[in-house]
Amino acid sequence: MLLLGLSTGHKIGLGLAVLGFAGFSLIVSLLVPRYYPQFPGRGLRVFLVACLLLFVGMMAAVIVLARETTEAEAKGPETTTEATTTTATTTTTTTTSAATSVPVSEIEFKITLPKTTLAAEAYSFEVKNDGKIEHDLVVKGNGVDAKTPTIAPGKSATLKVDLKPGTYDVYCSIPGHKQAGMDVKLTVS
Repeated sequence: MLLLGLSTGHKIGLGLAVLGFAGFSLIVSLLVPRYYPQFPGRGLRVFLVACLLLFVGMMAAVIVLARETTEAEAKGPETTTEATTTTATTTTTTTTSAATSVPVSEIEFKITLPKTTLAAEAYSFEVKNDGKIEHDLVVKGNGVDAKTPTIAPGKSATLKVDLKPGTYDVYCSIPGHKQAGMDVKLTVS
């Protein structure tokens, strides 16, 4: 499940690290002893240097992957957004300042709302990413299709929508997150 939350760059880096480690292990355990039964013997220094290089390479991969996450956090997401509500024939932007505030918490892999049944009116979803990876929040249904920007861990965003009676799907649109359980049905009456 955690692989679903990784970016493409993280998956590639992790794959290369695993490939390097597995390749080295297979070569040292299967091929080298076949041709050099006394391994490492006089080649102990070469073997130790290769192990050290592998270790340094794997640590460099971890540092590079961590830097990518740190850079994304340093840029910081846009913390407030206004959602656009679309109907079959018109598009309107919700700008009501008297919207009812609804606190939302997102973690891996769960969205927590205070309740899943609301009255029809304007709402301001105050979304806090309490998880360790990036999330966002989408409210979709009954003519509404609104989304926050990607929210870094520990950051927040606000999503304002005008909800009419009906059923809405509230989920995280980061690939794999909805399938992992970040999906809530919201009923508005």
